[in-house]
Order: sequence, then C-alpha cells, then structure tokens
Amino acid sequence: MPTQAIIFDLDGTLLDTLEDLTCATNHVLEHLGQPLIPPSTCREMIGNGARVLLERAAGGDEPAIQDALKRFLAYYHDHKYDHTEPFPGIPDTLDCLADRGQRFAVLSNKPHPATVDMVNHLLAEWNFDVVFGQREGVPLKPDPTAAIDICERMKVEPTSVVFVGDSGEDMATAKAAGMFAVGVTWGMRDEDELRERGADVIIHTPTELLNVLP
Repeated sequence: MPTQAIIFDLDGTLLDTLEDLTCATNHVLEHLGQPLIPPSTCREMIGNGARVLLERAAGGDEPAIQDALKRFLAYYHDHKYDHTEPFPGIPDTLDCLADRGQRFAVLSNKPHPATVDMVNHLLAEWNFDVVFGQREGVPLKPDPTAAIDICERMKVEPTSVVFVGDSGEDMATAKAAGMFAVGVTWGMRDEDELRERGADVIIHTPTELLNVLP
C-alpha cells in the first residue's frame, strides 16, 4: 500500500537535541553533588521520557526523582535551543517529501509542551498534521496507543503509515501499530538495536528516506 503518512520521532531523528539534554541532566546531577556525564553516556539513557532519563542518571527515591524532574524541566525550558537544530539533510528531505504531497506527524516521548514548542520553533516551515509528545494518561512509546491515535486523526490506515525513528522503542511502536518501521543511525541508538526491535529498513542519511518509502 502506498505511503499515506509519515510519523517521525523528534529527538535523534529530526532534531539533534543531545547536547542540550546532556546539559539539563548535568544541571540536576550538579545540584545533587553527583558526577557529571558526557553526551555519550546521556545518549544511552534517552528515549523513554524525561523521568526515566533521570532515574537512570541520578536515581533516588520518588520524592528525589520528582524534585529532579522539576529541576530538569525548568532548566530545559530555558535552554533547549542553546545547541539544538535539525540534523543535516532533514530540511532538504522534508522539502522533497512535501513537494510530493506527503503528510507528516511527530510522536515523541518528550513532554508534550516542549515537543510542540520545538516543532513550532525549529520545524515551522513544514506542515505537521499532528504533533504529540508525552501526554498525561497516554502511555509512552513503545505502546502504540498514541501512534494509532495519530492515524485516526489523520484518517489513514496504520498499514499505510511509515514510522521513522532512531530507537528500539520507535521500532517496537511501529511494529505494535502495524506500521512500516524505518530506523535511522544518526541518532541516539546503534543499528543493532534498531534491527533487533524490528526495523524493516535502516537508513544512514535523511535523504535515503526518499528512496525507501513503500
């Protein structure tokens, strides 16, 4: 079935957010008196939402995690554009897809307000039909609930949708929703993880997406 829509992950797929996420994490670790971490370590902790990132980086009991999350979100709110920008090749790829009449959406485990703000701020040149981040009461990826909700809002069948992401959670989401899974290697995870979690295709540059759509 021809591709009717593409759902993109955000962090590590469309936008290079690693340095700013590392800085926000280190802001919390510094407050706690814990050792700071390099981007290469933070990279392995990202993908399941801010709370899980902080559980992995800082640990602690529930009150400590809640305090860390508040500090992280407040810092990230003020600094999320210090270094973040679209990956090289993403603007040209989105231009080409738009010229073909392709429809887009974004599904991220980043908090919903930050997800919407970043798309509006850095990807405003392109029309995304639906933009979802982490919303209260909606399970995070790899649960397929939000991905299927996007399909319903766009009035497309999941089997006609391509899900593009950089993590095993993205690939598992695509498979659970009945979508075609495209794994990208320029983000937070390696190729082995993407293949193990069900990627139908692996691409190494954004422009390769133009040639692999069903």
